[in-house]
Amino acid sequence: MNAHRTARARSAAAAALALLPLLTLFLAAPLFVACSTPASVRADGPAAECPVCRHNGDLACVCVHVASDTPSCECAGQTYYFCSDECKADFLAHPERYTKK
Repeated sequence: MNAHRTARARSAAAAALALLPLLTLFLAAPLFVACSTPASVRADGPAAECPVCRHNGDLACVCVHVASDTPSCECAGQTYYFCSDECKADFLAHPERYTKK
């Protein structure tokens, strides 16, 4: 193996080793189950996805338990549920941002 190939192989190995801690964190993280799957619907009622959190990639609060006091609104004949009043206000200010398919 010539010197150029050896240096390139060392560089690739170093890059792979640098990513190892990130890979370890990713594999150790719990898997997120989307609300649309039957297993994720809570036993005490229905669930929905907060369109604002889904759009922003905030998986921590994208799944919303739907109750009588859950923030919601109607838009284009569809009911949307939100994890907070702040998400509802953002949706109402920019519905086109969150209703694109």
